Amino acid sequence: MKRTMGLTLLLCLLALFLFCCGDRTLELPTDSAASTVDLRVAINGEVPEARDFLTDELRAWCLEREVHVYFETTPDFTTPDEREVILVLSKNGRTRRLTARMTVLQDTTPPTLTGVGALSVRVGEGLILREGVSATDNCFGTVEWTVDASAVDTTREGLYSATYRAVDAVGNATEQTVYVHVYAEDVTEAMLWEKLDPVMEELWGEGASIEQKCRAIHAYVQGAIAYFPISDKTDPTRAAYQALFVKGRGDCYSYFASAMMMLRRAGIEYLEIERTHAPGEETHFWLMVNLAPRGEAARWYHLDPTVVEGGGAAGRGCLFTDAQLDAYNRLDPGFYHYDRGAYPPTATQIITE
Repeated sequence: MKRTMGLTLLLCLLALFLFCCGDRTLELPTDSAASTVDLRVAINGEVPEARDFLTDELRAWCLEREVHVYFETTPDFTTPDEREVILVLSKNGRTRRLTARMTVLQDTTPPTLTGVGALSVRVGEGLILREGVSATDNCFGTVEWTVDASAVDTTREGLYSATYRAVDAVGNATEQTVYVHVYAEDVTEAMLWEKLDPVMEELWGEGASIEQKCRAIHAYVQGAIAYFPISDKTDPTRAAYQALFVKGRGDCYSYFASAMMMLRRAGIEYLEIERTHAPGEETHFWLMVNLAPRGEAARWYHLDPTVVEGGGAAGRGCLFTDAQLDAYNRLDPGFYHYDRGAYPPTATQIITE
């Protein structure tokens, strides 16, 4: 009996020894090297918890199994730097240490709104404000945004404004105001041609060359439209109709759309160009036209009917070369910045001094 009790005691002591001295590592469901994520943290912004440095999969696993996750040493969230963060995962005496990286920075950059632009809607229709719009931040990624369109009355034709606003976690804010055009009726190409055809019959005679037609269109558009820094940019047919025959004014898109629709009616080959610009910055529209008759090698030239302040080739804007465009860009840096690789080069012969 004594021998049996002694053996039992010995086995208990051995089990206790193995329990205390055995492997106390917490087993994870994934490779520990792929279990953490690097975070960017802004000074005075939201302070992350230790579990925020875990992947979504591992974070869910820890929550489900009630695994405690904490910092081995509380990180410094107040000094700009890039540093390692040691995480501890613990349950029932078993632990696992993981290493993540954290970048702490002073965030003074507001979020960027994308997909924001002029809107238009017919009287009585619903206004779509959120489609295609997003806001991103250099520190916090995707951020929430709002839009205030309380001033828009979709029951009455007119020009209104709506303001988009995004704020990041430390209070940096950006706003962008767009114009909302509420119009009474659709404008079809047939409606535009009815107005344009009599005009175009008077612009050139029989046997006019493509170049002569382009110059006539350019001169007519510049003479018919007074510059005004607002236009509806959602439909070139309506923009041309409004600028030429209703309002008599518009911005670069109005000039561009009017010339484009006239080129289309005249059967002249053209390409549309929009200036490369950052979200929220002003843009610009113009065209390239092919002066070569059908069957001949293309001869492309830039055609910008907008009355550009400053003069020069771009000020006249009628049939100028890449070299002339570059010369204007030196006067007004970036004015004609666009993706050259997406368009053919122009002819080199200067035909507009």
